[in-house]
Amino acid sequence: EEDGRYSLKLGPLRIRDSSSVLDDATRPAQTIVLYENESSPRCKRVREMMNLLDITYECRPCFGENSDQPVPYIEDPNIDQRIISGDDEILEHLLKQYGPPTTSYDRKALWPITFREFSLVTSQLAALLRGSLGTLEQDLTARPDNANMKPLELWGYECSPFVQPVKQKLSSLGLPHRIVSCSRGSKNRDRMIGRTGRFQVPYLVDSNTGIEMFEGAEIVEYLEAVYTAKQ
Repeated sequence: EEDGRYSLKLGPLRIRDSSSVLDDATRPAQTIVLYENESSPRCKRVREMMNLLDITYECRPCFGENSDQPVPYIEDPNIDQRIISGDDEILEHLLKQYGPPTTSYDRKALWPITFREFSLVTSQLAALLRGSLGTLEQDLTARPDNANMKPLELWGYECSPFVQPVKQKLSSLGLPHRIVSCSRGSKNRDRMIGRTGRFQVPYLVDSNTGIEMFEGAEIVEYLEAVYTAKQ
């Protein structure tokens, strides 16, 4: 990380972790908004595809009857048909609009996400292990104005066990949040090092308070202190 770029250090060796597959992929000019319930396996499929395609996007938590339509659905301001609903339809849209050229990869490699039955079952198992199987309900202590906050920015990736508790807390508090995908090969790892001097997730940036911080447990404590109603 001495030159401001992410690499894995093994003794005297520095192994550069990068990917050229997305170099020719179109990047969204405007932010895609995902309306979701964090515990929903169908929503998780969409988040995994966003992460795979290294797309930075905004999440808007939805809870049961408070949702205008079934989740997941996205609002993509970069196309004429702004609203796209249904996990399969969203996956196809993301691949078509923001995926690499079809000649540059084997679509079969996407089967853990695109094979619907498999991905739904594994997502349900993951939720069960986290103790969050079923629909995530809004935290009753959440501040009533949370939905009107500026989106908090969470740097991380979907499969990280350190990022997940922060993502779930943001969602349960009804806070809009922007996900900056940082999985292996992502150029956002270099961006984080350029910004903070190191790569570590989760990393939270809260433009509502000016706070920037690492460490999942501390971030969760911070969110509870700032975004729950004072007793």
